[in-house]
Amino acid sequence: MERDPFEGASMEYGIRRYESTQRLWWFCFLLMSLAAAFPVSAQVRSAFSPSVPHASAKPHEVLQGIDFWLSAPWADQGLLGPLIFYLLSVLGACLVLRTLWLLVQVWGTFLVARALKRHVPIDGSGKNAGHAGWLVDDATQTLPLLALARDAGRLPWSLFSLAHKRLRLLLVFDGRGTPSSDEMVHREQRLEGLDWHLVSSSWDAFRSLSRALPLLGFVQSAWAFYLWLQPVLNGSQDASSSAVEGLASLLALVHSVGATLAFGLGSGLLSRLESLYLSRLDGLFYDQLLSRMPLHSADTLVILKTLARHFHELQERLKKLEHAVLQDRS
Repeated sequence: MERDPFEGASMEYGIRRYESTQRLWWFCFLLMSLAAAFPVSAQVRSAFSPSVPHASAKPHEVLQGIDFWLSAPWADQGLLGPLIFYLLSVLGACLVLRTLWLLVQVWGTFLVARALKRHVPIDGSGKNAGHAGWLVDDATQTLPLLALARDAGRLPWSLFSLAHKRLRLLLVFDGRGTPSSDEMVHREQRLEGLDWHLVSSSWDAFRSLSRALPLLGFVQSAWAFYLWLQPVLNGSQDASSSAVEGLASLLALVHSVGATLAFGLGSGLLSRLESLYLSRLDGLFYDQLLSRMPLHSADTLVILKTLARHFHELQERLKKLEHAVLQDRS
């Protein structure tokens, strides 16, 4: 069979459109994280005390209390304080939204798995067992495209679920029958690599923001320490009496580094859970759909029909030959 060039072009445009929409979605995801951080940043800032507790106490006594580490007197010193809290809120909102996205993907994959199990069953003892005519009579019995496409296009899952989007692209065909096996396997490999690349690259913005956080904390701590050091150098303030305030000026760096480590652990866990999900999604289509492609291939159906026709013609000729031989003997 010759491959239709328009069919390959349609598949290519479909995959390109899928890639463009996914990139647009991840850009909107970043905008949602930035927007959600505005109301959250004020709540995050309220969790820290604006003043240093027991500023006149000894430094070693203050360092042992949790109130000192939760104080943020540097927040009102300069312009970087509000920016650091906003950046913390952006990173936290990103992790929360990605967790919700992962839960949506898991549930969408469960729905697709149930649809594949319902429409593409392993028929070993049903009405078609032992009967090969169903392979060549009706292609829709081997792969019910319309039923699967209806489940794949169901809203709102078709807008957010990777499993539904991938299934919908796998079922795109030119209307001549069941898609060929090599086309569906090639399309699945393209979509598989594309999903892994897009999900992995979607963490780039998060990593860039988390790497900038310690740098901002260092600059803010340096500025707060400089402001504390000025009255000490001028002699208007004793360094020993305000040592706690001097140590508190370095808390911006401590807070930013600690937050970066926490966000790094959270993103690492989520990234590995997403990889586990994607491997589960790949295995779903290979196990419940592509592994049965020898019976779902349009090429196989055409070959079976051709062999059945030739076998029927051969039977007719053998009957005619047998009838002629019997007539000669009589």
